[in-house]
Amino acid sequence: MMAVEMRDVAKGYRGPHGQARVFEHLDAAFPRGASVGILGARGAGKSTLIRLIGGSTLPDRGRIRRHGAISPPVATTQAYHAALTGRENLHFVARVNGFDGEAAADFVARFAQLEEAIDQPLQSYTRDRRARFLFAASYALPFDIYLADEVLFGGAGAFRARCVELVQARRMQASFIFTSRSPQMLRRFADIGAVLHEGRLHMFERIGDAIRLFRTLDASAAAEPDDALEDEDSEAERLIDEPFGPPA
Repeated sequence: MMAVEMRDVAKGYRGPHGQARVFEHLDAAFPRGASVGILGARGAGKSTLIRLIGGSTLPDRGRIRRHGAISPPVATTQAYHAALTGRENLHFVARVNGFDGEAAADFVARFAQLEEAIDQPLQSYTRDRRARFLFAASYALPFDIYLADEVLFGGAGAFRARCVELVQARRMQASFIFTSRSPQMLRRFADIGAVLHEGRLHMFERIGDAIRLFRTLDASAAAEPDDALEDEDSEAERLIDEPFGPPA
């Protein structure tokens, strides 16, 4: 059984030099219960692919079938309103997706150690508190499919380590589809490897095969040591600095 199926998907954007095609005849199938890590160079279309899968971007042509509740991308800020409290935001997102908002708020307050801050407006959060809220909130609701664009976890110190443990625990309960430019992220978190290149998704049952293909296609990846996670860290930093959605 598949978690997500894509058939003959086409997507393009109008740019300053005319229509730019990201995908033309994209076919992909993501198995239920598996964690699929997608490697791709900058500009390969990884973010577009995640938006298509999640439904925030519609294809120009083709069909995308999702079998189960699917999350927003991990650490996205646009689902939250700056003037609402953490608890109010979580209640709203949970209600939209048919989940228990109070259970989500209790989980985030406990896991991220927010205490009374869960009942304060998001716009008042410090940078560290903001990071803890975003990553805890990403995994607070029991989605069937979790999406992540370049970043699966974040924060610092003990919280970061607990985030990694939480991701591993959710992998046992749901499907994951995530993108990265770090081969090490696939080794740590993927069951199935994939490479996005020139509008095609190449899937591999063995992670090493995906990494080898990626390194032949991307010179910067070929030079990257196996334990390098700079891309993950820098993307997490960028997400933390993005503003929350508009005030309610």
